[in-house]
Amino acid sequence: MNNFFVEKPLKKFDEESSDALYMQIVSRIQQLMREGHLKEGDKLPSERDLAEMFAVSRVPVREALKVLEFLGAIQHVRGEGVFVKKIEMKRILHTIGFLMANPADQLINLFEAREAFEIKAVRLAAERRTEADIEAMQQTVLEMEFLISQGKPVSDVSTKFHSAVIAAAHNDIIIKINEFLSDMLTYSRQKSLRDSNRHSVSLTYHKLILQHIIEKNPQAAVDTMQEHLSTAKIVIQNQS
Repeated sequence: MNNFFVEKPLKKFDEESSDALYMQIVSRIQQLMREGHLKEGDKLPSERDLAEMFAVSRVPVREALKVLEFLGAIQHVRGEGVFVKKIEMKRILHTIGFLMANPADQLINLFEAREAFEIKAVRLAAERRTEADIEAMQQTVLEMEFLISQGKPVSDVSTKFHSAVIAAAHNDIIIKINEFLSDMLTYSRQKSLRDSNRHSVSLTYHKLILQHIIEKNPQAAVDTMQEHLSTAKIVIQNQS
């Protein structure tokens, strides 16, 4: 299998950026999946071996493996290595295609799309929420508080909060849009919440949004969600 990885040497588009390199690695592994060279249960070479095969440092290899892991394409098994998981090929290739176009630009496009459907969703949530909806959103806030207190990542629970808000809108089409974009949204939140200093900021916005929804104050909920998304978008822009 190693020959497949080194068949074509990587080209460094930007010597100062690891982004182009790690996305090339993701693209190469995508090709192996598409062509059937990588199948469920296959073990990947070690991080060090992959770095040697691609003639790069371990940094872009590590970033590529993170992308593939959040996509659900690979799984780390403690003490054994990294293995290919059962792959939903259409979903994975769709999301990798999204990332390959231009990660930074596409993430900004994603935020513009979120401003379209999440702003409408939060307005509807403030008008239509039920007690069960409020309980679901409160649970994610409590979970986020706990994770922050433990110094753990919060991107997954952030996703759960936004999905709970969207569910409270009780609009099947908006819910389907959110589900369709779920992988891209997960990647986006991992990027915007990479800095742990932002965790408490995000939590504060979530609490405010929830309070406005509880109070059935659509405009305040919209204004806070808009500010929340704009703040996260600025973080993404500064990373590019």
